[in-house]
Amino acid sequence: MIQEQLQAVLAPLVAGKSFPNLAAQDTAPPYIVYQRVVSVTHNTLQGTTDLQNTRVQIDVYAKTYASAQQVAAAVRSAMSTASFTNLQISEQDFYEAEARLHRVSLDYSIWSR
Repeated sequence: MIQEQLQAVLAPLVAGKSFPNLAAQDTAPPYIVYQRVVSVTHNTLQGTTDLQNTRVQIDVYAKTYASAQQVAAAVRSAMSTASFTNLQISEQDFYEAEARLHRVSLDYSIWSR
């Protein structure tokens, strides 16, 4: 499953603090949260294939902007050498005022079987 493969790529970047959908309460930054935005099965004239295109959002949270950028760079590097085919679609910077954390949000298109 692509979520397991994604966890294996991301967890080492933040000492295991990589979570699907929501970080564990009181997790110390930096950490990563990823979620599947949409997954599309591709069909052919012969029927459904096992090829999936999944759009994933990967959010990096850190106390400082520099730290968030550093972890985001590590995500980009790790994704570029991942065993699954992927393409970065976009990247945005945010500040989460309530949590007092910087966030870098990276969107990827992942192809898998």
